[in-house]
Amino acid sequence: MLLIALLLFLLLPWPYALALYIPIATVSLLGYWKMWQVQRRPAAVGERAMIGGRADVISSKGKEIEVRYRGETWRAISPHTLQRGQAVVIEGVEGLTLRVVPLSQPAEDPVQ
Repeated sequence: MLLIALLLFLLLPWPYALALYIPIATVSLLGYWKMWQVQRRPAAVGERAMIGGRADVISSKGKEIEVRYRGETWRAISPHTLQRGQAVVIEGVEGLTLRVVPLSQPAEDPVQ
């Protein structure tokens, strides 16, 4: 856009071209800045966006766990025993199954 706006200097007298070029350049640079900001944002959808997210256990029958994440019900697996209503954190996604751990995991004993 800026290069096309430079053609104004070939077609118009210098003061008129400058008067048109400055607003065009300003709008273009603001647009480029906004696009750069959007590209730097973390993922908002997909598997990468889910990792680290908080979910709630809605049912837990042995190894069969169901959690609710952002209004959707997902199957889950966990190395820990989970209770209905417990908050969990998503550690990973394996197909359509979430790997979760309790939100407040107990501290492990230090190695002595």
